[in-house]
Amino acid sequence: MNRYLITGLITVMGCLCIGTVYSQNLLINELQASNNNVVYDDFFEFDDWVEIYNQGGLFNLAGLYLSDDLDSLDKWKFPDTNPGLTTILPGGHLLIWCDKDPEQGEDHADFSLSGDGETVYLVDSDGTSILDSVAFGQQQTDVSYGRSCDGCEDWVYFNVPTPAATNVSADLPDYLVYINELQLGNETTLFDEAGDFDAWIEIFNPNDFQVNLAGYEFSLDSEAYTIVNSQPWLTTIEPNGFLVLWLDGESDQGANHLEITCPLGGCSIGISGSDGSTIDAAEWDSSVSLNASYGRALDGSPNWIEFTTPTPRVTNSLQIIPGGPIVINEVLSWNINDIQDNAFENEDWIELHNPSASAVDIAGYFLSDRLDNPQKWMVPVGVPDSTVIAPGGFVILYADDGESQGWNHMNFKFNNAGEHAALRTPDGFTVLDSLYIPSLPFDVSWGRTFDAQLPWIDFSTTTPNASNGTMGIGFQPSESLWLPYPNPAKPGATMSFLESGMLFDATGRIVFAWSSPGTFKLPSAQGVYILHLASGRSVRVVVAD
Repeated sequence: MNRYLITGLITVMGCLCIGTVYSQNLLINELQASNNNVVYDDFFEFDDWVEIYNQGGLFNLAGLYLSDDLDSLDKWKFPDTNPGLTTILPGGHLLIWCDKDPEQGEDHADFSLSGDGETVYLVDSDGTSILDSVAFGQQQTDVSYGRSCDGCEDWVYFNVPTPAATNVSADLPDYLVYINELQLGNETTLFDEAGDFDAWIEIFNPNDFQVNLAGYEFSLDSEAYTIVNSQPWLTTIEPNGFLVLWLDGESDQGANHLEITCPLGGCSIGISGSDGSTIDAAEWDSSVSLNASYGRALDGSPNWIEFTTPTPRVTNSLQIIPGGPIVINEVLSWNINDIQDNAFENEDWIELHNPSASAVDIAGYFLSDRLDNPQKWMVPVGVPDSTVIAPGGFVILYADDGESQGWNHMNFKFNNAGEHAALRTPDGFTVLDSLYIPSLPFDVSWGRTFDAQLPWIDFSTTTPNASNGTMGIGFQPSESLWLPYPNPAKPGATMSFLESGMLFDATGRIVFAWSSPGTFKLPSAQGVYILHLASGRSVRVVVAD
């Protein structure tokens, strides 16, 4: 009897060892954190997904775990109720939908991926042993991130994703794009991520689908540079959209910086496809004024004109829309125990406030956390019962990369280490309000001391959808040394600054910049201006009688 017991134990232990050995053959092979049109699940939904590749024999993943949280490696367990959906063939691929819809089947995890980047873990049945993991950064919609070949160590971006199939790169056709606008003498118009005012070129995509410029060759006279597919979120043009590329010879600053430059005197610029065929070409007009741009009169049209007010990243036939008096009033970039959204989740949020005496509909307004993508998220149109902010009212928008959860869920998350945020009017160009969100502890918000007024302070007790406090419009504390004073100020008044910075008007155009502390005269035109200081601080300056 003991002999049979021992034999049984050996058999069980052997099975466990085999299972462990087999699980070591499983790899995370490809993922997509922003899926709009690539592949849909059994419910016809375009959700995030992770692909598992099996280098070994037949294996049922039931009992293993998938997670995007190092502190919760057992976040989602592969169910044991349907082997047909959790078993992976030798050399096979298994697709897991990361959509927070586990009720839709055993291949649906109860978490989603962040398009702003995170880490995914495949964990053994003990809930602690990591079999494989992949850390990924910012992702581009409908472009996947995967191993260069099944099981290979190198990770690359796939313009043509390969869900549940062998990883192999496929070449796309060289789609038509236009050189739409360029500026060589840029002293005050637009600065890059490093704060440099460099020459730039705007590319227009006339197609009804996105185009990744990776692989396209840009030539300036005798120089040439081919864009690499290392950061597709910086090189992909949205359908009927615009993309600015920097002609600064500093490709180390990002994939949207070309390793070629064009002198102020001008040059010939061309775009070629992978086969060497010319896609578009343009010639700089040397008579164009400093700080003006040279572009097509209408997007993609053959006629070129000078723009005294350049229009980078927007249509050349831009119609300025002033927008209502809406301000960013409070932000929470790290929500652990603060308010929950309609899905009972603790998500980052931003509060908008209408300090005026009239209702304002924010439908069509834009919010973004990226300087290079000012129209990242648009407030949905068609839900006026939700998007109209009453006089003195507030609205909360969730930065959770969860648009499917409701109209007020944006397609990005905040970085709790600190980042930029901006609110723009429906023209996608005019800045209503912007700020730099500093790094703060969890559940501590960054808000205006008094509604719609300065300074900004941290709130250990947040006030979402409620007043931060009120004070007369003329109030402006002067205790904080970096804050501009007085604010509001009269047209033509002087204002002192203790560090270098720039002052922008409501269209995002630089009014003036200074490189050292000093006292400067404000514009004579009334309006709202945005002050950006070298330290990263941003405040709104009101010029009014």
